[in-house]
Amino acid sequence: MAFLTLADAGPDAERFSLDADEIVLGRHPDCDVVVDVGAVSRHHAKIRRRDGQHWVEDLKSRNGTFLNGQLLRHPELLRESDRIRICDVEFEYREGERITTKLVPDSAMLFGGSSFGVVMVDDPPSEGSPAVSRVEVRKTGSGVHLAASVETKLSALLRITQALGNALALDEVLPKVLEGLFNIFPQADRGFIVLVQGDGELVPKWVKTRRPQAETETLRISRTIIREAMTEGSAILSLDASSDARFQSSESIADFRIRSMICAPLINGEGEAIGALQIDTIDQRNRFEEGDVEVLAAVATQAGMAIHSAQLHEQALLQKEVEHDLKLATEVQAAFLPHAAPEIPGFRFHSYYAAANHVGGDYFDYIDLPDGRIGVVVADVVGHGVAAAMYMAKLSAETRFCLASEPSPALAVERLNDRMSDLGVERFVTFLLIVIDPARATATIVNAGHMAPIIRRAGGELIEPGADEAGLPIAIGPGMSYQAVTLPMDEGDVAVLYTDGVNEATNAAGEQFKIERIRRVIAEGGSGKAVADRLIKKLQQHVGPGAAEDDICFVTIERAAPKPSVSDSSLATGSSVIEAEEPKTSA
Repeated sequence: MAFLTLADAGPDAERFSLDADEIVLGRHPDCDVVVDVGAVSRHHAKIRRRDGQHWVEDLKSRNGTFLNGQLLRHPELLRESDRIRICDVEFEYREGERITTKLVPDSAMLFGGSSFGVVMVDDPPSEGSPAVSRVEVRKTGSGVHLAASVETKLSALLRITQALGNALALDEVLPKVLEGLFNIFPQADRGFIVLVQGDGELVPKWVKTRRPQAETETLRISRTIIREAMTEGSAILSLDASSDARFQSSESIADFRIRSMICAPLINGEGEAIGALQIDTIDQRNRFEEGDVEVLAAVATQAGMAIHSAQLHEQALLQKEVEHDLKLATEVQAAFLPHAAPEIPGFRFHSYYAAANHVGGDYFDYIDLPDGRIGVVVADVVGHGVAAAMYMAKLSAETRFCLASEPSPALAVERLNDRMSDLGVERFVTFLLIVIDPARATATIVNAGHMAPIIRRAGGELIEPGADEAGLPIAIGPGMSYQAVTLPMDEGDVAVLYTDGVNEATNAAGEQFKIERIRRVIAEGGSGKAVADRLIKKLQQHVGPGAAEDDICFVTIERAAPKPSVSDSSLATGSSVIEAEEPKTSA
């Protein structure tokens, strides 16, 4: 028959039979196993028997139940020699002969045991008075008192100051603080450094114990006392915590037999409380004195500054690492973008790309298709930054797959939409595709929620085809249909595909570049390269020296005269035509 026994209590330890389907452990007298310790909840934990096996679960206790040192979050199967810890009491689960003894429900026993871990608890306030207050001391008792001399304290304080001055990392600062405190206060049994996390939660960051056996104990700290010291901005001292009226409701004081303690706030250079130092002792003969408060406060002042500096140093290192990662991400993203314009007889291509934040969500590509066709894509993932860039990388791969596997541009975009929608990511993409067919000198346009391309005809007329036929952006939802529009590209025609980072580029006065200005730049005439260069110049003049708020991307497509043959007399005069040019990019 399975049973529980107190851990490390020897062969004669009392055993508690698990011969019922449910065994409740807690502080209430009606529990099957009564653990009469103040920090234990009335009904703390339960052991259930199912199919000959035993499962342990926490009953939403205040301080939690631990199995083999791990906090229980759901029922766990018990195995031979497993250890169940409830506050300071640790049981061992055994499977053996039937045990006839059973703890009588109305009996009350105070258990002690070996435990481990650090737990912060909230102590309820005492009736009629706050749980803690600023330094108000009552002396009790007398006897042998262990204390360091003034010279020793001053020397140790100077050593702490020097050590902290050379420490840059938290893992260096925190142990040096506690090591110095133990030199100053030989009566201290335990020392804690508790810091505020980013979300405001108090977290024990470093613990030191003087007694070797204490290394395996559960070390509990009163969150209430720590917060009081931080709120008041001054140290809390009690010469006899066990009889101090301020701590009558403090379970962390009573349960661990703390006789005397000091808690001082850690203040940074900006005057903000970032945590607290606490030292305490369980030896009633060696309590802290009133003068010890000033010493601990002096250490806390130095430590607060050093800890804040270490935190800033770690933040700087982290920022440097992030910047390095962003630099690498920029290089990776640049690898996804075309490194050279395609070489197609009778067509010239130019591009420009500038990410707002190292990496961006704008995307353009040249994709070789069957029968000598080429797909030109300009797209804009909602948002920008690393997340948008990662989504853009997936879009790039899916676009190439869909265009290669489906000859119809409209059906290819429909397939792309379905595949991106299936990802389940709450992002969408405005997407513009133009398929150039050099054999027929045509452009087929499929628009998924993007701005229509602006095409300047050879005669100077501006048109924006495909605006009326545009469908919804990619990844709004599966099952969308898209319509293709085909038109001829005559010699001298120039098409411009762009993202909203161009028309919405904002200057210092908050004015946008706007589509109308793009139209005027295109209408001024010239080759595709001339249009691209002019547009870049106008954008840079408009935005000014500051960084753009959004990614900027555009592509120009020019229908030009075919490349002259070797027999063409123009070659003899040194005239030449540049078919393709490297895309201009800027990060």
